[in-house]
Amino acid sequence: MAHITILGAGFMGSALSVPATDNGQRVALWGTWLDDQIVETVRRGDPHPKLRLRLPPSVRVYPHTELAQALRGADLVVNAVTSEGTLPVLARLLPHLPPGVPLMSVSKGLLRRQTGRVDTISANIAERLPRSLRRGFRLVVVGGPSKAMELARRVPTAVCYASEDAAARRLARRLFRTPYYAIQETADVRGLEICSAFKNAYAIAIGLCDGLVKTGRWEATYNTKAALFVQAITEIGILVRRVRGAAATVAGLPAVGALFVTGVAGRNRTFGEMRGSGKATDQVVAELTARDELTEGYAAIRMGHAFARQRRIRGLPLLEALYRIVYRQADVERELRRAVFGRPGRRRA
Repeated sequence: MAHITILGAGFMGSALSVPATDNGQRVALWGTWLDDQIVETVRRGDPHPKLRLRLPPSVRVYPHTELAQALRGADLVVNAVTSEGTLPVLARLLPHLPPGVPLMSVSKGLLRRQTGRVDTISANIAERLPRSLRRGFRLVVVGGPSKAMELARRVPTAVCYASEDAAARRLARRLFRTPYYAIQETADVRGLEICSAFKNAYAIAIGLCDGLVKTGRWEATYNTKAALFVQAITEIGILVRRVRGAAATVAGLPAVGALFVTGVAGRNRTFGEMRGSGKATDQVVAELTARDELTEGYAAIRMGHAFARQRRIRGLPLLEALYRIVYRQADVERELRRAVFGRPGRRRA
């Protein structure tokens, strides 16, 4: 029996406690300062307010003031906070992280390094490691199609764990794998992270189509969605090649699989639908923030655009269109037509 400490008591952090405990592991679930209500609710034995089910009774839940206690005896630490919350949590974690204990991250996004350059979460973690942890530090990153609500209910799910350290990959896989939670392995950390970050941005394009249908500007968008999906995967492939990632990563669960799920059932799709229905970005952000549903894709478009610009990566018309739609309030239909067909085309009467 191993001891797993999961940082972040939101959707995915809490959902991961289910396969871990089903696999016989001890789980300490630590809530950030934003999770106080969740921690209090779960400690009472009530259903998790986001997942709407009770967590396994063996899961020990800790408030943000008890990080050191939650980490005591950990064989694996899991970062399950949002990309925005990763660096603040990392600052608290590193002084308490025992040397040699692998860190696994399920956060998906891009962050700005201390130099101002936009990069992956693993790159940001690496530059912030204290000297005492640099030697032998092992990181595992997770990607692929995994809806927390389904995983917590033991719906069959397949994901991909990436690490340059084969032993760390095998350890993480052994601790979490169950008959309903299948785990593939890869050494392509950079490729997987690019797929995971950019699929959130590109999923918004699928939602934009739903918004156009909702307003009556288009009657149906299945053909257009298919074209946008292929364009998104093509552009993710360009980005992955630029970081020397593997084509197999793009063709597998981290890009194709994850974009499919996020595009049909994720909050990124909802963001796109709201913007595509005619709402200004500020209004969409305000409404989703009020519901605690602001998606990673909103920031991923801005950060992804900067990532590509800083590296002078060309051939990304859909990413450029998303940036103009979300951050410049450009016309949705015109931009989508240009991204897929290379020209705006005529608007329907």
